[in-house]
Amino acid sequence: MKIILGIGGGVAAYKAVTVASRLRQSGAHVTVAMTPAAQKFVGPLSFSAVTGRKVQTSIMPEPDADDIEAIYPHLYPATTADAFVLLPATADLIAAIAQGIGNDIVSLSALSLPDHCHRYFCPAMNSEMWQQQTVVDNVARLETLGWVRIGPESGALGCGVTGVGRMTEPEDILQRLLDDAGPGPLHERRVLITSGPTIEHIDPVRFISNPSSGKMGCALALAAAAAGAQVDFVSGPVDSANLPVHPAIRIHNVTSTADMLAVATAYFESADAAIFAAAVADYAVADPKSAKLPKSDRITLDLSATADIAATLGGAKGKAQICVGFALETDDGLQKAQQKLRAKNLDAIVLNDTASLAGDDGTYTYITAAETKSWGKLTKAVCGRCIIERLAIDLQSR
Repeated sequence: MKIILGIGGGVAAYKAVTVASRLRQSGAHVTVAMTPAAQKFVGPLSFSAVTGRKVQTSIMPEPDADDIEAIYPHLYPATTADAFVLLPATADLIAAIAQGIGNDIVSLSALSLPDHCHRYFCPAMNSEMWQQQTVVDNVARLETLGWVRIGPESGALGCGVTGVGRMTEPEDILQRLLDDAGPGPLHERRVLITSGPTIEHIDPVRFISNPSSGKMGCALALAAAAAGAQVDFVSGPVDSANLPVHPAIRIHNVTSTADMLAVATAYFESADAAIFAAAVADYAVADPKSAKLPKSDRITLDLSATADIAATLGGAKGKAQICVGFALETDDGLQKAQQKLRAKNLDAIVLNDTASLAGDDGTYTYITAAETKSWGKLTKAVCGRCIIERLAIDLQSR
């Protein structure tokens, strides 16, 4: 397994030496890349000694570089890496990678990773910095892009204060990396996910829809793929940034509710699990016009209910299949979600709030026939991983 450790300029950089050493002892092929600031805390020689490899310290090649890998250090070995770990992940490195800025060997390597590469970041910074909204936004952005966050922890910080911002200990980081290196809990499983809004046209330029961004579905698909699943991702119209990119994910773009139901039905029978995260338009125009309607002071639309995709497929699920739905309510949310759980023959339903629409986070409650568990406010990336973890456990018992 080829692993790159990207070392940031923080006092916790000394912990990364232990991570590098233990990874090599476990049989991994470890390359270390260091920012200029990181080299002020720990010398490259320390990492060379424990990995047995030269440390990457500059985006420019050495004068005597005579092969393609040496001439382009920001591309090699990044383009063939199986995993990339950013530690300590400082506020500036998180910001740079989240915004696609490559200004040193670490951030440039992070921008050169292949789709299949597992990405991790281990934040470490002052607790006040960790709580700054810009940092919170950049962390959420990285998680939305598929980066897995490890930590930070609460404890004594290098700056002399105590609070959240301490980098996770090397042993815990190592265990997480080794756990993920094997076949995932959804290995050889197929997962169907519906995502985003659907659109029901009134005429060629007007339609009925909702503000769904597809971010929750994207987070679910990336989490499922990271867990080893093959994913069929059926998405309504969303920004391309909210479409998951991973070799194990097949994207099926649709527009209307009828389109989404047709495509989802085609892949449902072969799926071990289905997650209905799409915010389907509840009503469609009975007689959509083929030409643009002229503007008038008043218009009356004849609306009819669209198909309930979760109920339709939930009612057809086999004994070995698991179906998870979503519910968004403005009042009596828990009671209504429980009713939907039963009516749609779902195994679980996730209750969320209106603030989650098009946002990066929300308040979530996970509901099954046996339990109701409040998860509180989570980013969609974290919520997606929580749902997939529960799904994997439930599938193992089938």
